[in-house]
Amino acid sequence: MTRNVNRRTPLWSVLALGALLAATGCKSNNAMLDHVTEGLDALNAIQTSGKPIPAEALKSCAGVALVECFQMGVVFGGMGGNGVAVKKLASGWSPPVAIGVVKGDFGALIGAQHLDIVMVFEDATRFEQFVAGSSYFSAGADGTAANATGNTQASGPPVKMYVTAGGLYGGASIGGLGVIFKKDANAVAYGAEATPQDILDGKYPQPPGGIDLGQKLDTAAR
Repeated sequence: MTRNVNRRTPLWSVLALGALLAATGCKSNNAMLDHVTEGLDALNAIQTSGKPIPAEALKSCAGVALVECFQMGVVFGGMGGNGVAVKKLASGWSPPVAIGVVKGDFGALIGAQHLDIVMVFEDATRFEQFVAGSSYFSAGADGTAANATGNTQASGPPVKMYVTAGGLYGGASIGGLGVIFKKDANAVAYGAEATPQDILDGKYPQPPGGIDLGQKLDTAAR
């Protein structure tokens, strides 16, 4: 759904976007646990949406990224969110790496929308590229305005994206997400010398919430 709005951006929308970015920060004194919790929330929302991720997709994947997002705007739009990425190891799921997502829009946009997103990487090479580059990529999945369960749509191999969307956001689309690795949160959880690659290769112990996340992913893969 799209509405025409005045080309001048109201001050309240600028302030709202600032609040959006601020809202994606830590919510407790344990940043990693916050990120894991948001990733778990995203997984739970997808799995109870009526269009869950196929068990085989999780069973055979190389890794996943799970994020809880919020987007809003008037003319100028923005998306922010937090979550985690985990890798499939021979011994099970790796410790999580804290990630964030950012996306900007411009156009006839109005409204706000909550989204839960799970990216399933079918190919190990593509997952390694994602980790190495904190990559920007086009997901190719569309949000669904005013729909509690949203639209689950695959972006095509080797990455599939599953989404639930709720609320109203004119012209809602989640293609082209920018993914960043949260250095501060990861450093506090694992140490300043820890790299995303080493964490995902299982060279560090699970942080609080990590074991629970792995168990939930295993359950979803059955």
